[in-house]
Amino acid sequence: MSIKSEDIQENGVRKQIPFLLNTVTISDTEQNTSQLMQRSTNELIVMLRLVRQKRTDFYNYLRVLNKAKGDFQEHAELTGKDYEFWTRKAWVLENILRDRTGSFPERITDDYLAGLAARADKINRKSMRIRTKNRTKS
Repeated sequence: MSIKSEDIQENGVRKQIPFLLNTVTISDTEQNTSQLMQRSTNELIVMLRLVRQKRTDFYNYLRVLNKAKGDFQEHAELTGKDYEFWTRKAWVLENILRDRTGSFPERITDDYLAGLAARADKINRKSMRIRTKNRTKS
């Protein structure tokens, strides 16, 4: 097994893993499953939020088109297919997250993402040193 040089840590300093919210776009979510599996867990959480919003948008469009009826039937069918696409994409992302962490977030709010970013920052600052002073010998 080989370790990449950027993964080797010295002097108790942790590898910095930033939690960036602005690096993911909705177009990133259109990757296939194996490409999505290569993305970080943090990126997948942000993607899931974007996909769920897109799915909600298409659901609302579909509701309006179904109420209107008449000449809008063709648009309703296309919107229904888009809704199904985004629903399936959400399931893919949820399953990848579930495989990695054992669960996936039910709701992804601004506060939830801010909390993840704060925890990532706190962990990045924490050193990996064992204190040898003040240790009692048994």
